[in-house]
Amino acid sequence: MIKQAERRHIAIYGVLMAVTAVAAAALVVPNILVGGDTVTDPQWAGQYVAEWRRRAVLAYTSGSAVGHVCALLAGLLVARWSMHRERRAGLVTALLAGSGLGAAELAVASWTATPFLRDLSGFPGTGDPLEDWVIDPSLQNHVPVLVAMASVFVVFLVAAGAGFWMAHRGMLLRSALVTAFVLVVPVALFFVTVFSLVPLPQIGHVL
Repeated sequence: MIKQAERRHIAIYGVLMAVTAVAAAALVVPNILVGGDTVTDPQWAGQYVAEWRRRAVLAYTSGSAVGHVCALLAGLLVARWSMHRERRAGLVTALLAGSGLGAAELAVASWTATPFLRDLSGFPGTGDPLEDWVIDPSLQNHVPVLVAMASVFVVFLVAAGAGFWMAHRGMLLRSALVTAFVLVVPVALFFVTVFSLVPLPQIGHVL
């Protein structure tokens, strides 16, 4: 009976993993479009770099809103699975489950987004090689994108830990946490990763 329950929990976690991966792949292109809409009519190199980075931030973290809810559910699932085990071991398991979902989301989003972002890395210049600009799509030269990805991954861990914690709390706290991860966290991350990490540069300043 115990083994059957464990198999069921593993199967549910597999479903959460699949939902996270599918959301990451499916939302890449819409997120790229949204990222482009945050910069109105770019005119010079610095603005084009900011636009590309905002597209990259959203593309490489696509599906994170869905993934964070899945991580919350995974933490709750682990709490039920480890009901008769030491709480610390259960929390570690929940964090590992969250990290697995986070790694899957970032891997699938990165793999799907890379070719699109490479196609968008060309600057529509004037034909003068002294004025034209080509954005380097290598992320090692775009630290804000890496910071955004790291932030999203950390929230996967927080969500899984919160899910584990809320399994032992009342319905009101559970509802508040679910509401936060469905409505508040995605909006907060959007503004932090897009606008705070990638501000529009002053005229004449190249990022």
